[in-house]
Amino acid sequence: MLIRGIMVKKQDVSFLSQDDTLKQALTRLEEKGYTTFPVLDGNKFSGIITRRKIFETFFKGNFSDREEFLNTMRVKDILIDELETVSYDALFDETMVKLMSSRYDFLPVVSEENGEFMGIVTRNNILQTFEKGMGLDKKSYKLSIIVNDFKGTLARLTSLIAENDANIVGMATFDAEVMNLKFVELKVDTGNINELRENLRKNGFKVWEG
Repeated sequence: MLIRGIMVKKQDVSFLSQDDTLKQALTRLEEKGYTTFPVLDGNKFSGIITRRKIFETFFKGNFSDREEFLNTMRVKDILIDELETVSYDALFDETMVKLMSSRYDFLPVVSEENGEFMGIVTRNNILQTFEKGMGLDKKSYKLSIIVNDFKGTLARLTSLIAENDANIVGMATFDAEVMNLKFVELKVDTGNINELRENLRKNGFKVWEG
């Protein structure tokens, strides 16, 4: 899955310009109820601005007049520019790893061709996609299965489920702490969960129902 399919596109993102005053930035942040905004230089991403950075700069800089500070200082003067970006064509899993290790709640998405700002991907985007992938947004049954980590095992498991007129709406696999074993978490839509569970057990799968 490419990140372009789940990101928040530019037209739906609130952002600031480098030349906006801190007064404008703070007003926009308060209006939207956000703590952070992306900052653009033309159509290119240049960094972010946060409420915390604005207040820290004021108090640590020994400015005497708050309004003068907000009206004369520009966003570019206190821009945070170390934020990592992701490509418009980035994969979901690599983006998830980058975002989970970031101190911020979103990553900017840019075009590899010309660096144009395309939008953002948020922690909420990642969570919602993961929930859909696991079938957590649908009414279904949960099955926890231990399988041998051999070639063809998952194919046999999914075939058995299909033969029982059940539909897999979500699946995730995890390495067990035992050699050649994997945990498989399934969300399935079926009219008879008990029959499905028993048929899987008869075919050698260790199954627990959740």
